[in-house]
Amino acid sequence: MYFPDTYNASATDFPKYFYSQTKKEGLILDGRFNGGGLDPEIFLQRILKKPHSYWTRRQSVDQTSPFLAVEAQMAMITNRYAGSGGDELPYEFRWNNMGPIIGTRTWGGLVGISMFIDLIDGGSITVPDYRIYNEKGEWVVENEGVTPDIIVDVDSKKYSEGYDTQLMKAVEVVMKKIEENPRQWPKHEAFPVDR
Repeated sequence: MYFPDTYNASATDFPKYFYSQTKKEGLILDGRFNGGGLDPEIFLQRILKKPHSYWTRRQSVDQTSPFLAVEAQMAMITNRYAGSGGDELPYEFRWNNMGPIIGTRTWGGLVGISMFIDLIDGGSITVPDYRIYNEKGEWVVENEGVTPDIIVDVDSKKYSEGYDTQLMKAVEVVMKKIEENPRQWPKHEAFPVDR
């Protein structure tokens, strides 16, 4: 699932990606070049939903409640060009223990802007007026970024040949996680028999 930002483009694209991925065993969230926007939590909340019950009928495929729930092994890719909400996306992914982060450190521009001043020439001025701290009261992300768990840079030569080193490392990591801890569908008791 690619997140070009944490604003309109991702809000438009998210349903296209999400609905088709809910039954997959592995999921890679790509936050590289993420231009930010708003808090990405709304996207991660959807991905974090877990099944709490299952529905079955004879000779059919079982369904979950909620119907669109993700039980996949996950990883996230990020890079030095992801900033603002693009910094917060891997920060929250890590905070929620969703899986390893792969790539390069984000650029560390996670600040909030709530005012825009229009100029006579059609331009505008913005000023960051709030920043983020964690549950311990520590300043986080701003001016430091989010450092991945597995640091992998893009190999320019391989990339020009169509091989994405960061993406392929994420595929390798997720495939290994699936092999070591495959998704288990619960086995229900035998159907009751009326006598």
